[in-house]
Amino acid sequence: MDKKQQQLITYYYNKFTERTFDEKDLYSFLMVVRKDAQDNKVIQELSDFLLLRENNTGYVKDYLEECKDIITNLEKVKTRKKIEDLFSFKDIRTGFNALFSGYGFDKLSNEIINDFILCIISLLQSVALVSGKLNKEVGHLSFAASSKEIFLMGNMKTLNKGRYIPVTFPVLSVNNNYEKITPQDSNDTPYLFNDTLIEVINIEGQLVITFPEIS
Repeated sequence: MDKKQQQLITYYYNKFTERTFDEKDLYSFLMVVRKDAQDNKVIQELSDFLLLRENNTGYVKDYLEECKDIITNLEKVKTRKKIEDLFSFKDIRTGFNALFSGYGFDKLSNEIINDFILCIISLLQSVALVSGKLNKEVGHLSFAASSKEIFLMGNMKTLNKGRYIPVTFPVLSVNNNYEKITPQDSNDTPYLFNDTLIEVINIEGQLVITFPEIS
């Protein structure tokens, strides 16, 4: 690592600890450290996903292909396989803290890791989900929010009794420590934002989600 790279990493680390960053800062940081993270599966995969988008390969592509297979076969199987998150909160926390420890920095708090995941969810919204050798588009990712959690939601369709029906499933999720949202039903079904582009900005040290007012 050269001196300029070290300066950049120190700059972003300070923004993270002071909680003065937004989604663009996290994106830029991950692009700076991407080559250093080749042995850190979580950081490598998330960085590649953010950069390559629908052209992602490796673990992320395999994960999304498995999600497609589960959804495609919903009508054909008696026991439905549960779709787990791409990475858990613990996985992501371990990945980031291992990265920072390698640079000689202290570990970050759970609150900051929560912020990271929120930003990653926002940065990955609208990515097309593609499948097969011809990279056929089979769905997309979208931002979703409930009173308790924020989600990166996968959206696909499956054939059920001769009709194609929409299916949504969580790809990433994190605690909603940011916006007060009135549950839309007794199950606290997430509000899905397919037509509105969400951004995570920072106002005086607080992350703010720029979605329309929902009640």
